[in-house]
Amino acid sequence: MVLNVDDLRYVYNPGTPLEVRAVEGISFSLQHGETLGIVGGTGSGKTTLIKNLNGLLSPTAGKVRVDGIDIRDYGPGLSKRIGVVFQRPERQLFEETVFKDISFVLRRFTDLPDDQIHERVRAACDAVALDPDEVTDRAPTALTDGQRRKVAIAAILINEPEVLILDEPVVGLDPPSMNELVRLIERLTASGERSLIIVAHDMEVFLPVLDRLMVLNQGRMAALGSIADVCDKVGDDPVVREILPPLAVLVHDLRKAGVPLDRNEFRVSVLAERLIEFRGGSRINE
Repeated sequence: MVLNVDDLRYVYNPGTPLEVRAVEGISFSLQHGETLGIVGGTGSGKTTLIKNLNGLLSPTAGKVRVDGIDIRDYGPGLSKRIGVVFQRPERQLFEETVFKDISFVLRRFTDLPDDQIHERVRAACDAVALDPDEVTDRAPTALTDGQRRKVAIAAILINEPEVLILDEPVVGLDPPSMNELVRLIERLTASGERSLIIVAHDMEVFLPVLDRLMVLNQGRMAALGSIADVCDKVGDDPVVREILPPLAVLVHDLRKAGVPLDRNEFRVSVLAERLIEFRGGSRINE
């Protein structure tokens, strides 16, 4: 599946004193299996953009197409192709058991037999590294924050979307839960089964899995490309530099200073080893 965005523009309250141009002139494409990160400050248009991608908002101008078809022509079927997990999705869990929460859409809006629904629930649990035998009969309130967030993601994955959009996926989690969710996202990206869009203020933990990075500034796209290319383009801009992931900026600055680091290497352990070697020290763990 290919997602194309052409000259997207969205205006809140057009023609009124409260008019706000939230996003303007956004164009990009997302290929099957690709992982795209989107960063931007408060009010940069990130949430407005992703709401236009899954049909929650309709573009003021421009088009969003899935395999060449305008998303406005999809209707309810769009959610089966593009799934969004918004911030703190665990707050939206409302059923008395995990099974009922994950299977809600299938039970309410499909004619699937019970055995197929159970099979899909187990597959969704497996995809987010939850043991279905352990959690499906439990109340969501009995789970940890990290587990509840996984349940919320599983409730989207059960629709088998071809694009999964994660809005601030680790916000509010304690370090162990955050690390667990990062590992989950690493597995999702490595599988290549679907495209991912990760929207986050703190993008550093996701840098190793990104194919491309988009930078939004005041509703416009300041840069799009590989992390290294984005830093080369806007890394010296004092305004946009503040939006970029600090680790990406550090690697950019070190490379400019002559440190021989790979352009798109952002695993902290590997970077530390390269710096030790550059300074003439011994390799880590030797």
